[in-house]
Amino acid sequence: MTSIRSRLMFGLTALLAALLLGQWLWLTYTVKELVEKQVIIQLQEETESLLANLNITNSGELQLNEDSLSSNYQRAFSGLYFTIESQQQKLYSRSLWDFSLATAPVETGMRDILYLDGPAKQPLLAVVAGYYKQGHQFTITVAENIDWMLSEKQRLVRNFSLVSAIGVLILLLFQVGMIRQVLRPLNHARRQLAQLAKGEINEVDEQAPDEIRPLLSELNRLTNSMIVKTRRSRQSLGNLAHRLKTQLTLLNQLADKESMKNAPETQQLIYQQTESIRQIIERELKRARLSGFTLPGKGVDLPDMLNQLTDTLKLIHQGKSLRITTDIDDDVRFNGDREDILELLGNLLDNACKWCQHDVHILLTMQDGLKIVIEDDGPGCEVEDLSNLTRRGFRADESIAGSGLGLAIVFDIVESYGGNLLFDQADKGGLQVTVQLQSFPSD
Repeated sequence: MTSIRSRLMFGLTALLAALLLGQWLWLTYTVKELVEKQVIIQLQEETESLLANLNITNSGELQLNEDSLSSNYQRAFSGLYFTIESQQQKLYSRSLWDFSLATAPVETGMRDILYLDGPAKQPLLAVVAGYYKQGHQFTITVAENIDWMLSEKQRLVRNFSLVSAIGVLILLLFQVGMIRQVLRPLNHARRQLAQLAKGEINEVDEQAPDEIRPLLSELNRLTNSMIVKTRRSRQSLGNLAHRLKTQLTLLNQLADKESMKNAPETQQLIYQQTESIRQIIERELKRARLSGFTLPGKGVDLPDMLNQLTDTLKLIHQGKSLRITTDIDDDVRFNGDREDILELLGNLLDNACKWCQHDVHILLTMQDGLKIVIEDDGPGCEVEDLSNLTRRGFRADESIAGSGLGLAIVFDIVESYGGNLLFDQADKGGLQVTVQLQSFPSD
């Protein structure tokens, strides 16, 4: 979906352009009509003046008293012209010199407005009117050079266009600033949501416009509600686990009584069942803790965590000359639970150190989440056993001490984060474990 800023910019710019274009067209048309109307009124007055100074003899001869007319009719190519035309005769103003206006007679009482070419191709606006006087019909044409009007109109349009362009630029700059100012609370809320997702803050700032304040308030309410529910859930599960473990301890004590020694099969069955129940409790508690983690977690400092883990593992496996190397991208981050990633890396690295000859390599990159690759130079694992590594209690080599639960726990953690866990043969000959994690546990 297009951003709100883009929509506002496009919509307001289009509206502004439409308004200015409409204003430009309206001004151009209005100025033209206004000036032409004034010229036509003047030409009509000139026509009436010519009619008043025109006399027609009994023989139909047209006689014009030019003394009462404007001097512009006497000056050649002055820009003001007239013709009077009857069936027998045609009179011209001296301003026309030898030029003839291309007009046609009109009926009495009729009037035409024409655009003509005058001397030297001057643009003329002409009024042609038909009259009946002293028993004779004739046509009077008065024309005026409107080159000045067109020039003034062009200058006005040019100046208006320049002023409009400057105005549009100023309005666009103002519009950009206004939109940024209006959307600043949204940008602030977006940054805070990103910080909330990374676990840098616990709630977002509710000081926002009325339109988004209810959304932010509801988000904070839900966040706080989930924090409280998660805390209560973990406390309840911890209490339940303690009580169940106490009961399991009592069952084991009953199985240790002298009376149960006479039934070793039953005693062994009790031990097996209580151990199975204990493992189920541990597993379900871990699943509940992971699935209950629905809030953004604090960012985990993976390089520092790996340094502490490698130091600890070197102490644990002092019998080997361990060389643990790390390759960590600068942008590596994990926003989930610290205990989860610590247990995952601890189990994988402990397993690699246990089986390696000397070398263990760790690679951390960001590829669709957090990608972890751990390799060792140990004996590796048979191909047919790779699919069984995450099975609870499975041990590829019974001669090596361990419970067989480490990789199963790793699998539970990876599964809770909607990730993938892959095993393969490493280039160094040992086992390669690849873990792909999302940022937060999946539901």
